Amino acid sequence: MTFIEKFEEIKKKIGTPDTSKLTESFAVQVNLTDADCGGAFYIAYIGGNLAIEPYDYRDNTASINLKSKDLIDAMTGKLDVLAAVMAGKIEVYGNIDHLKAIMTLRKTRAPRKPAAKKTEKKPAEKKATEKKSAAKKTK
Repeated sequence: MTFIEKFEEIKKKIGTPDTSKLTESFAVQVNLTDADCGGAFYIAYIGGNLAIEPYDYRDNTASINLKSKDLIDAMTGKLDVLAAVMAGKIEVYGNIDHLKAIMTLRKTRAPRKPAAKKTEKKPAEKKATEKKSAAKKTK
C-alpha cells in the first residue's frame, strides 16, 4: 500500500468529526514510520477550521512518529494513547495535549440500540366480560 492510499484510509476513518469540543488551535504533524507506506501529513485546527492534508507542517505545535496501525487503533479507541506513548509505540515532540485532541477526531457512531429481547407469547387470557349465554333453558 502506498502512503497516499494509507493517508486516504486514515482521512476516511476520521470523516467529518464534531469539532465543537476543540478549544484551542493546533497543528500536529503525523509521521508514519511504516516501511511500505511511510510519510508525513498534518491535522490542523486553526480558526475553527479542520484541515487534514498529506504534507508536512513545519510550524507545528506537536509532531508524532508512529505506525499507521497504531494511529488507526488509537483513533478508533482500540489503543490507549497515553499508554502507547509510555510504551514507546508513539513518540511525541511538542504539546501532548494536541495529540490527545486529534484522537478525539473520529467519527461519532450512532448509539447502539439494545437487542430486542425475545419474549414468549402468553396464551391470550379470557376477558372477564365474556358474553354470557343470553337465556337459560328451563324444564
